[in-house]
Amino acid sequence: MKKFYLVIFIIAACLTTSSYSFAQKSDKKIGFLKDSTTQMPIVLASVTNLTTRETVMTSSAGKFLIAVKPKDILSFAAVGYYFDTLTVTQENSTNAIDAYLKPLGAYLGNVTVSSKGLNRYQLDSIERRKEFLQGIAGYMIPAVAKANSGAGIALNIDRFSKNEKKKRRAYAFYEDNENEAYINYRFTPELVASLTGFKDDALQAFMQTYRPSAAWLRSNLTKEDLVYYINAQLKNYKPTRNEVR
Repeated sequence: MKKFYLVIFIIAACLTTSSYSFAQKSDKKIGFLKDSTTQMPIVLASVTNLTTRETVMTSSAGKFLIAVKPKDILSFAAVGYYFDTLTVTQENSTNAIDAYLKPLGAYLGNVTVSSKGLNRYQLDSIERRKEFLQGIAGYMIPAVAKANSGAGIALNIDRFSKNEKKKRRAYAFYEDNENEAYINYRFTPELVASLTGFKDDALQAFMQTYRPSAAWLRSNLTKEDLVYYINAQLKNYKPTRNEVR
């Protein structure tokens, strides 16, 4: 009898574990990233699942496809925009995810400009950092708020309390997104398209597959380094039919 109960217990435990695993399974979901002011799609921006660390790129229609499950946090970064996040809810884990980014006030496009010797990325970074530091030094304000898309709950990176743990999380989040913004600034669709001849879905797929790390880019600072890198990856690249459309 004891052996019988033991077998039943093991089966029940396996079923429970299986059910839990199924409930936690990540499914790929479609989303759209747009400019909060113009409602226009944001092209080839980076979308990162902070839980799984997967990063994908948006298409020419601002469309992205990423594996998510409820309570995962998606982070969005694009040249010329403030960062934002969105927590996946049960509702937007089954429907298309709509997200928006607020443009930086002084954005002039993905070009190099001069202002005391600073390039476009550095100027954008200064503006983002200024807002971030103003917020983190403020009074205690809830660390979550309704996402500007209205589709979920987002971390307010510019409104963290004085709690040191939250500050550390805020700084880590900020630096991760700055790295994503730096990659977007250096690894541009214009450069990749000029070397590969790809456009639209093919361009998105190539850039997503061979997206370099921020660390590599900071160690390889010239355009020639990137040209060599892109050409080297192109030799081994085989487009697939599983591209976001």
